[in-house]
Amino acid sequence: MPLIDDWRDKHPRSQSRGRVVLYIFLLIMVLVFILKADSLVRGFTGIFFSPDTASATEE
Repeated sequence: MPLIDDWRDKHPRSQSRGRVVLYIFLLIMVLVFILKADSLVRGFTGIFFSPDTASATEE
């Protein structure tokens, strides 16, 4: 028996359609985060580094 046939017998092909959908979803999420990074950073700095906090630490 050739090696490739032995491998296929031990490791049958499974339907990986769900895995492909997951990878496509993750790719779309990464692209959205890249495109919206500017607004995300502004929101983060607005929450944690508000102007009131900065002036209180200087005094």
